[in-house]
Amino acid sequence: MKVPNVSQRSEVGANMTPMIDVVFLLIIFFLVSSHLARQENRLPVDLPIASSFLPIDYERDSLTITVDADANWRVSGNRIDEAMLPAILREHTSRGDSGASVRLRTDGKVNYDRIEPILREVALAGISDVTISVREKL
Repeated sequence: MKVPNVSQRSEVGANMTPMIDVVFLLIIFFLVSSHLARQENRLPVDLPIASSFLPIDYERDSLTITVDADANWRVSGNRIDEAMLPAILREHTSRGDSGASVRLRTDGKVNYDRIEPILREVALAGISDVTISVREKL
């Protein structure tokens, strides 16, 4: 009878291939999701000028509502109307853990009568954390 040699045995270990696949999928997911979140800031809007402002906090989970020069409302780059906004705000408040927040980006040439309905619906949704994006006065 032949006795097996200890040096010829293969070591027992975990197969790392599935774990590496999962890690790569997570990396791809976070890269794509962060890219889509930042894409909202690239919509061309001539922000109003302010003499004082606070820097943007990218850590907060804010819903960004953009009002372009033609007074069209956009959320995630998609054009919405006044009837769609309450449902979007309800969905945003339902998934927020630490309180929902809204960031309003508007063109400086848009009249306040197009901004006021947004602020009213945000208040009716129970959101008190509203930030209006501006650019620095030079």
